[in-house]
Amino acid sequence: MINNFPIWLIALDYFLACLMIILLINFILNLFLSEVSNFVLYRFITKLTHPIINITNKITPSFIVQPLIPIYIAWLIFMIRIYLLPLFLGYSYMGKFAFIFEKDLITQVKSIFLNIAINLNYGM
Repeated sequence: MINNFPIWLIALDYFLACLMIILLINFILNLFLSEVSNFVLYRFITKLTHPIINITNKITPSFIVQPLIPIYIAWLIFMIRIYLLPLFLGYSYMGKFAFIFEKDLITQVKSIFLNIAINLNYGM
């Protein structure tokens, strides 16, 4: 199925999916950690997301509270992935292009768990 789409569109979808996941991780870590936390993963994710938040500062409404900005930007990226990217291919691809990154990720996770189950069952 992935061979039906141009590689630049798939790469753009993967890039936007990774941005979306990083922003969601930042939001989740903001729920449980303070902004002055010394947790290494939190500092790394924060350094990754600050340029994205600064770039999108002009389109972010001023009434959104600071900790909610990463999830708002992730939602915007989600809308771009669902509605704007399929428009590059035409309206006939509207439902077929959605969630290519997620479909590939689920396929890989299923194959890993299947291999683990086979190895545990047969003792290989």
